[in-house]
Amino acid sequence: MTDEKAKPPSLRSAWLWCMAMMILGGSVASAEPVRQPRGWGLGLMLGYPIGFNAKYWLGGPNALDVAVGGGPGFRVHGDFDWGLAEVVRKSNLTLDLYLGVGGAVGFASTFCGYYGDRFCRDRFFVGARVPFGLDFRLRRAPLNFGLELAPGIWAGNYVEGLFDVFVFVRFLIF
Repeated sequence: MTDEKAKPPSLRSAWLWCMAMMILGGSVASAEPVRQPRGWGLGLMLGYPIGFNAKYWLGGPNALDVAVGGGPGFRVHGDFDWGLAEVVRKSNLTLDLYLGVGGAVGFASTFCGYYGDRFCRDRFFVGARVPFGLDFRLRRAPLNFGLELAPGIWAGNYVEGLFDVFVFVRFLIF
């Protein structure tokens, strides 16, 4: 039996995923601008990290997104998101593509996942992230869900690439 630890995805693979999403999102040429009403969404994110999140749509294409959870360690991240395009607009559903920029702060003492011992020694770290995602919003129910990919970088006692991948679901409050 080998004692190999799972390795985190490299920064190169993170950027490749984001580029693939942008290329696959090429159908946005005929898309409409994002037009979301002002309001809050509160919910869960499941993946890496796992935890609670909140999003505040500023009205129109932009939003603020904050989350608290685990992976690696206990962490908080916040982003400013730009709505790139509204790809689908039906009577009961919209699908928006978004791109953002943000930061993260963490205390890596538990729930380190594939980051292993490097982060699980009660270390403080900070990071920068660039989220790219799909945001589905139901019109007839107060529900929002989607997928987010966020490459980035951590800095603590050393510097390492970061790649967050999670699905989210939020209850909308207006």
